[in-house]
Amino acid sequence: MTIKRYAAASGAAVLLALSLTACGGSDAPEDASQENFCEAFNSQADVGAEEDAGAQVDAAKEVADQLEEVGTPDDISDDARDGFEQYLEALQDIDEDDVEKLADASEEEAAEALDLDQDKFEAFFGYALETCLDVPTDAPTE
Repeated sequence: MTIKRYAAASGAAVLLALSLTACGGSDAPEDASQENFCEAFNSQADVGAEEDAGAQVDAAKEVADQLEEVGTPDDISDDARDGFEQYLEALQDIDEDDVEKLADASEEEAAEALDLDQDKFEAFFGYALETCLDVPTDAPTE
C-alpha cells in the first residue's frame, strides 16, 4: 500500500487527532514491540470507515485505548513520542462536534486553526509510517 493510499484511508483519524491539542504525557509503555505497535497504529484506518460521527468517535477512542495499552517502541525519537502523546490525547478527548467541525477541513486547515505542535505530530506519523509500512517517508507516493 502506498503512503498516499494509506494517508487517504487514515485521513479521518488524522483530522480527528487535529481537533484537540495534547498537554501532558501519557503512561503508555515505551518498550512496545514493533509488531504490537504497528497493529495498534494500523487499527486507526477503521475510524475513517465509519460514516456516523458517533461511530467515528467510538472507533477513535478504541484506537486510543489500543495505542495507550501498547505504547511505542524504544527506538522512537523524543519528538515522535511527544507527537504520539499528542495524538493519543486528541483521540481520547474527541467528540461528535469535533468530528462534524472537521469533516470538510483539510489537514492543513485544521492544524492552522489549532494550537498544535505540527512538527512533533508529523514526526510521530513519519515514524509510524516508516516503521509500520516499511516504506521510507521520503519514498515516491505514486
